Amino acid sequence: MDSASPVRPTQRSHTTSRPSDGLSQWFIRIRACFLKEIREIRRQPLLIISLIAGPLLVLVLFGIGFVNSNPVLRTALIMPDDLPDDVRTRLVSLIGLNFQITKRAYTLSEARTALEQGDLDVVQVIPDDISGKLQRGEHPTILVYSNAINPLVEGWVQYLAYAQVNEINKALLTEQTRLAQQQAREVGVRIALGANRLTELEREVSRAEQEAIRQELRALRAFLVQFRATIPPENLFAGRSEDIEQVRMRTDDAIRALDDVDAVLASGNIEEGLKELRDSRELLTLLNQQITIFISIAPETIVSPVQQRYQNIRTEASGEASGAYPAVVYYAPGVLALLVQHTAVSLGALALVRERMMGAFELFRVSPANMVQLLIGKYLGYTVFIALASVALAAAMRLLGVPLLGNWFLFALLLLLLTIASLGVGFLISTVAGSDSQAIQFAMISLLLSIFFSGFFISRDSFAAWVAPIIALIPMSHGVEGFQDVMLRGIPPDPEVWIELGIIAAATFGLVTFLTQRQFRRA
Repeated sequence: MDSASPVRPTQRSHTTSRPSDGLSQWFIRIRACFLKEIREIRRQPLLIISLIAGPLLVLVLFGIGFVNSNPVLRTALIMPDDLPDDVRTRLVSLIGLNFQITKRAYTLSEARTALEQGDLDVVQVIPDDISGKLQRGEHPTILVYSNAINPLVEGWVQYLAYAQVNEINKALLTEQTRLAQQQAREVGVRIALGANRLTELEREVSRAEQEAIRQELRALRAFLVQFRATIPPENLFAGRSEDIEQVRMRTDDAIRALDDVDAVLASGNIEEGLKELRDSRELLTLLNQQITIFISIAPETIVSPVQQRYQNIRTEASGEASGAYPAVVYYAPGVLALLVQHTAVSLGALALVRERMMGAFELFRVSPANMVQLLIGKYLGYTVFIALASVALAAAMRLLGVPLLGNWFLFALLLLLLTIASLGVGFLISTVAGSDSQAIQFAMISLLLSIFFSGFFISRDSFAAWVAPIIALIPMSHGVEGFQDVMLRGIPPDPEVWIELGIIAAATFGLVTFLTQRQFRRA
């Protein structure tokens, strides 16, 4: 009897894969890519030294060599020959506060020729009879000529000329008001004597005494006419103009009253002119009171009633004696942001294009690692290197006196986010560049965009509204703002800084992943 042996299934030993093992393998591959990038960077010590020491050396040279950002404007003054010496001296001292006045004497034609040839930066023409025109209520004009081709220099010329004219106006009007007040004191004494003479006329006086009093009152009238001519016009003053107008009105009333008294004395009938005598005495008393008020006002209060007192509240908070930071301290956060972005963009721009040209993509395709793991490894490797370089630069900045008033954790987090966003821009350049030279060119273009549009030297508010999207795409523009807040102001960065840097980092990572995977499949 044949017995059929049962057929047993073939026994194959195998291990069941668990999710934790797959996740572990995923991180192992990322670690391998990370260590690969670290070793490649370590094999280039000159690159490390240049990236760390280069920006620090530039910052030190900038701090040592920076003196003043205001331009030195060589200026020629063309003044009339009949200008009084005191006015000439005062004008030269005031204009010399903002402009560098040349010692050589120029005619107007010579000065304009020197301006065209570049030997001068500014020519100023002072009008003749400047004090007389002010006295008559006119507005004398100082002509300012420039041949500037730099728009910033032209802006400085216009601003300094405006400030200079304001100071000249205040100085001339203050001096004119002071002279009018000095003469007003003498007027007050003569008015008191004139009022006493009018009182004497109300009593019995001889004809000879009347004639003597009449001559004194005529002299008082002439002096009042002269005094009125020295009163500066009301429309030239910024404050207390009503007091000046009151003095002028009272003086006119007193002059007319003295004319009436002179007519009474000429007729010889004093009894019928007693009312005019009493009215004239009252008007002189009112004028004397108004002059007393006019004399008591400081000339500076009449000319420029509104004063300023500047105070930097940062001085109160920090307890330091100075106001704004020195230039080297103010620009240090921008230098740090520039270093982080340019280093990240340069490394990222050369990373993928180099491996694509060397045929490494073919090797990666047959390896267990996928493109996402490769990118994450590169992100981690470059981030560690840039973080170490940034820490070294930040420590050197501390030695230069650059503060870090804010939270260290926020500073580190902002540095990390800026690094990731900048690496994303660099990797994006690497995916579209066809060679190393193209990648370097694109990296330099990004550097130029960052210098001009990030707010490093020129404020972002200075640009038109349509430039705002370009500025928003530059990681450094948000890094400069954030580092200044954390380091110099001691406040957390604006939420828009975090949001926009996060958007740049996420968007570039997504684009780089998509583009590299397409290139990976074609390899």
